[in-house]
Amino acid sequence: MERLDLQACRARQARLMAAVPADLLILNNPHHILYLTGLYNSELRQAAWGLNSLLLDASSGTATLLVNEMLAHELNALAADAIQVTPWYAAAPAGPGAEQFDEAVTALRGRVEAIQPQRIAAELGWLPQGAVGGEAVLNLNPILKQMRRVKDADELRLIREAVRVNEAAHRGARAAVQVGATELEVYNAACAAAVSAFGGPVHLFGDFTCLSRPNPGSVPTPYALQPGDVMLCDIFPLVNGYRADFTATIAVDDGYSEAQDRVDVAIHEALRAGEAALRPGARGGDVYRAVRAALAQHGLAEHFPHHAGHGLGFDHPDTPYFVPLSEETLLAGEVVALEPGAYGPGFGARIEHNYLITEGGPERLSNHSTALL
Repeated sequence: MERLDLQACRARQARLMAAVPADLLILNNPHHILYLTGLYNSELRQAAWGLNSLLLDASSGTATLLVNEMLAHELNALAADAIQVTPWYAAAPAGPGAEQFDEAVTALRGRVEAIQPQRIAAELGWLPQGAVGGEAVLNLNPILKQMRRVKDADELRLIREAVRVNEAAHRGARAAVQVGATELEVYNAACAAAVSAFGGPVHLFGDFTCLSRPNPGSVPTPYALQPGDVMLCDIFPLVNGYRADFTATIAVDDGYSEAQDRVDVAIHEALRAGEAALRPGARGGDVYRAVRAALAQHGLAEHFPHHAGHGLGFDHPDTPYFVPLSEETLLAGEVVALEPGAYGPGFGARIEHNYLITEGGPERLSNHSTALL
């Protein structure tokens, strides 16, 4: 398993504390605890999920982690000055077990009372009720959202690893798309390829659906692919806490419609138009309009119902958003996805690649095939 660099985590802690006029910063979002300390509480380990907290004391510059005891074996090599384990249950010494959320809030409240901060900052929506008294709480969410946009070198290393795993998932899915295979079998092939490439369990999200069947959804089903069908594989695994997200639309055989062939040409042209707009300083709305204009040249603008792309990091999707009213300007160092698509009678397709924004233009990170056949 790859991990974030601890010096980089410390540097992010310092940047955050310098940006916030508060004595104590409290973080409970697992993504931000990973971002600032290197502690990855994977969604695959549901038993370890509970309330964990990171306290950044701006007066001393120190970081304290309060974590559930089920994570005790993960507490080596972290960017923290102190770690307090909150109880749940243990085999020895024997005990009745604790209500882990109550214990976590009690421990957090005790730490806050010991520090006696004048000003507290926290992630609104994540700070548990009862953790602090009547103190005014500043909102960390906008600051963290902006801070996370430009990726540090250790983050880019993990994103590139997620891309590598996702490319393997796409190869597995493409090999499985054939007449008679079910959507579930294509999904399972993608999962198996991702796990093999990563060397361990992978939390694999995605849309796996035959676009040419009646009422296509996003969750794979036992539907068996028929001659002339096309299969959408929009795959976005979570690897070491970071995401890759790219898409291909794959024909089962060469029996697809002429409309399907035309839309395939159109979305590839739209992808290239979007790539040309990926420059530092470009607005998210401008990227959307570049993609939509290319589709309009093929009469497909009204068949393009979703965003043209989005940022990548922990969340799905992440800032910036390529939508008509977005005024967010692209920054060098961001990682983004472009995903033009069009859907209508007799056709349906989407493709997607991932890019690092650089001063000289976009660097494409993903290298999977987007060929229809």
